[in-house]
Amino acid sequence: MTESLKFQLVDSMRALQAALDHLDAVVGESQKLGRNDWRCLHALVRNDPQSPTGLQKRLSLTSGSVTALLDRLERRGLIERHRDPADRRAQRIVPTRAAERIVEEASNPLESVTSKLSERWGAERSEAAGQTCLDLAKLVEWSARRV
Repeated sequence: MTESLKFQLVDSMRALQAALDHLDAVVGESQKLGRNDWRCLHALVRNDPQSPTGLQKRLSLTSGSVTALLDRLERRGLIERHRDPADRRAQRIVPTRAAERIVEEASNPLESVTSKLSERWGAERSEAAGQTCLDLAKLVEWSARRV
C-alpha cells in the first residue's frame, strides 16, 4: 500500500469533519448562536429531550459550559427545562417550537441535496453509506479513548 493510500481515508474523514464544522459555524453565525449552542439545539431537535448530563457527553463539554449554554438558550426562548417524570430530581431539556423552526430552516439545504444524492444512489447504496459513516464515527471514538 502506498503512503498516499494509507492516509486517504483519514484525510477524507478530516475533510468531511472540517466541512461540517464550517457548516455549524455558518449556521450558528446566521442565527446569532455560538457553535456549541447550535450543536446543542440540533441535537435536541433531532433526538429525544435529553438531560444536561447527556448533552455534556454528546457535545464533549464541561458541566459548567453546558449550564451556561442552556441558560443562554433558555433566555432566548429556544429550550425549556422540565422535571423528568421518571426522576423528579433530574431535568429534561426540551426544544421549543422556535428552536425546531431554526433547525428545520438551517438543515434544509443539506437535507435537500443529500436527499437528491440518495435518490440517485438508491436505497441500498444510501443505507450502506450511512452505515459506513456510523462505523467510521465509532472508529474515531475508539481512537479518542486510546490517546
